[in-house]
Amino acid sequence: MPKILPEVEKELLVKLKSGDQKAFNVLYQAYERKIYYNLRKLVHIPEVVGELHQDVFLKVWNKREELNPDMPFEGFLVCIARNCAIDFYRKAARDKKLTDQLALQMTEVHDPIADSIALKETNQALEDAINKLPPQRGLVFRRVKMEDQSYENAAGYFGVSKGTIKDHMAKALLFLRREITNIKLLF
Repeated sequence: MPKILPEVEKELLVKLKSGDQKAFNVLYQAYERKIYYNLRKLVHIPEVVGELHQDVFLKVWNKREELNPDMPFEGFLVCIARNCAIDFYRKAARDKKLTDQLALQMTEVHDPIADSIALKETNQALEDAINKLPPQRGLVFRRVKMEDQSYENAAGYFGVSKGTIKDHMAKALLFLRREITNIKLLF
């Protein structure tokens, strides 16, 4: 769902404050993914992430009367999500079984050999995709992205305008995104 404009968000928060479920649903749909991924970064157990995600929005509903429509709602949600994750880790510290599950999950999440293989495969896929670019576009892309040169420097190096470099980069990035996405879909 597209980002909600601040004035629309404020109006929705006023409605939510008075118990409007439709306003809650609109806000939920606008922020559910961001909060889920935020929690996913903090807690690496999918089942727990799902529970915490529900807790965040349940707390919003239960504390709706305390909402301040003048404050950014996203920041409020992120704060609740962080607090839910902290509470989860506090509970885990007291619960041996949960601590063991967390330790197991963390070791499964970090597999250096798989990470190394994935990185090599990704680098190879990127290199193959770059090689499919028209020659000049590939050179421009390598100069700007891989050698970390500014558009101005690249324009001087190739003897073209900065606009030409921008055009090459926009087309290269669009092509590479499509190419890499197609590769990922094959796996």
